[in-house]
Amino acid sequence: AERDGDKIYAVIEGSAMNQDGRSSGLTVPSGNAQQKVIASALQDAGVTADSVQYLEAHGTATKLGDPIELNAIANAFHCNIEGARTALKVGSVKANLGHMESAAGMGSLIKTILSLHKGVIPKQIHFNKPTPHFNWSALNLEVPIENSTWTEAPNKRLAAVSGFGIGGTNVHQIVRG
Repeated sequence: AERDGDKIYAVIEGSAMNQDGRSSGLTVPSGNAQQKVIASALQDAGVTADSVQYLEAHGTATKLGDPIELNAIANAFHCNIEGARTALKVGSVKANLGHMESAAGMGSLIKTILSLHKGVIPKQIHFNKPTPHFNWSALNLEVPIENSTWTEAPNKRLAAVSGFGIGGTNVHQIVRG
């Protein structure tokens, strides 16, 4: 891209993939496997968990899946409320486009790259009431309800993208603006 003079909107700094292993059902996610894939992607990118400012979640929008994913994110990104990190902003493109099945991860990546490039963390549309199945007050996660300017310089903006497959595949990417 650089050789050809193409515009570079973002760079995938690190990525990882794993599999849930045995679970209680085809669509039941594993928080432990999600935490491990996030840790592997952070290590591959050579960045710390607290340097990531935004996370594009898989966002199942289910009573079972969302709390598992949110707890895995909170643990992997050290979002305990007493911690020193600023709130990790979390959104999901599925509210905009629907699930999109096998293209869901690509939609999440495109949204994240555009957010990094434009310098705006977009509000989560159709977000009225947070899931009661997750302890929002105990963990430093935030769903953006308004667009906000990315305060970091373009080359310092870091985002993460989670994507899961129906059979237990977990993918995580660390993307720099």
